[in-house]
Amino acid sequence: METVLSKVLSDPVLFSETFFNFHPTEYQAKLLRDNGKRIVVRWSRQAGKTTSIALRAIWYALSHPKTLTLIVAPSLRQSMIISDRVQDFLATLPQKWRNLFIERQQRTVVRFRNGSRIVALPNSPQLLRGYTAHQVICDEAAFFRQDELVFYNVLYPMLATTDGALIVSSTPWSKDSVFYRMSMAEEFSKHTITCQDVVKAGLIKQNFIEEMKTQLPDERFQREFNAEFVEDVDAWLTQSLIVSCIDSQLEPLDFHDSISQSDLCAGVDFGKHQDYSVIVIIQRVEKSLRLIHLHRFPLKTEYASVIGYVKSLQDRWKTIRTVYADITGVGEYIVEDMTKSGITNVTGITFTVANKEEMATILREKMRALEVKIPYTPTQTVHDIDLTAELNAEKYELMKTGHIRFTHSEGSHDDVFWATALAVYAAVKHPVLRGLVDFGNLGEKK
Repeated sequence: METVLSKVLSDPVLFSETFFNFHPTEYQAKLLRDNGKRIVVRWSRQAGKTTSIALRAIWYALSHPKTLTLIVAPSLRQSMIISDRVQDFLATLPQKWRNLFIERQQRTVVRFRNGSRIVALPNSPQLLRGYTAHQVICDEAAFFRQDELVFYNVLYPMLATTDGALIVSSTPWSKDSVFYRMSMAEEFSKHTITCQDVVKAGLIKQNFIEEMKTQLPDERFQREFNAEFVEDVDAWLTQSLIVSCIDSQLEPLDFHDSISQSDLCAGVDFGKHQDYSVIVIIQRVEKSLRLIHLHRFPLKTEYASVIGYVKSLQDRWKTIRTVYADITGVGEYIVEDMTKSGITNVTGITFTVANKEEMATILREKMRALEVKIPYTPTQTVHDIDLTAELNAEKYELMKTGHIRFTHSEGSHDDVFWATALAVYAAVKHPVLRGLVDFGNLGEKK
């Protein structure tokens, strides 16, 4: 049996087929068998990247005794996506193989009987330091905050003594990133797969691709399905600015989660037929403004349901100090209805060219000062809220009047952007909060 097992472990493709009945596509097999020390992966959605990387992690751990594989991502929630896939595969093993291979399984750590481990961690220099790894898998590496520090001061040194392998994968994002430089570097083995490669492999249908082309803005489609880096020259919030505000340890709260006493403020952007209604909750921690809750309602949701949701949040979390709501197109009656429902400290904002410019400017300046903290929100489907893409969607142009006009690409929505801007605006402008922290004079009218 040892001879047969040794033969299976010598080839990751044979290993995947034998133990997990997984028959990889040609491009998946190429990645599994790549024995390079530096590998960069840019794959279209639905290409099977998570599955392939999870299988490679298991194969490596079992075929290389006493090794450590680290899975690193912009947030723990993202790294857990691969870790969970590892766990799912291991759960399918017959009991005799599980007993032979696995010593102990935890949510973020798998220990094998041959002394190897797979550990999932968020992109945090403090948490990563101290490890000596033999293989590091970086998922969504384009969204690593402080990427130069993480790669050059933490990850590369931990691989130096083991001559270990570094695998970086991501949806393309900013060209001002280590991931972009790695994608262009000669020393990296490159695996770039477009949606047409995935169609050819039979994993998705062409009509799905055509549907995505109509539903997504062109730049997002090019990034997510053609694996291309797309410049954002006219975006109000640049890709690199958004990444700089990602907090790897900030996890968004669900409606049913509890929260310790703190100062919260809400931004509500009302929509109905063509636009979504969106609620954003910002938590003030000293000078930091942390985006802790984001909820987007389905199209055609009645305003009463949105109001009820805000009221329930305020009752549950107690310290939502103020609610700023966009009443453009819906009128002052919305504020009256919110107040009658029991929501306190509601301010209605009618969007004009001037105050949109003021709100957007405050948001951008707070982000530039690194006072705004946002979570990295993993997206399993294109219909999930991709916070980074939503914030990047807002475009701008300078008008002859000297004011700025804001727009968004066809197929995109700016509801998340403006709900976020409203919540930050509330924290800066509302008298209930202004006395709690010195925000300076930013946004004050002369």
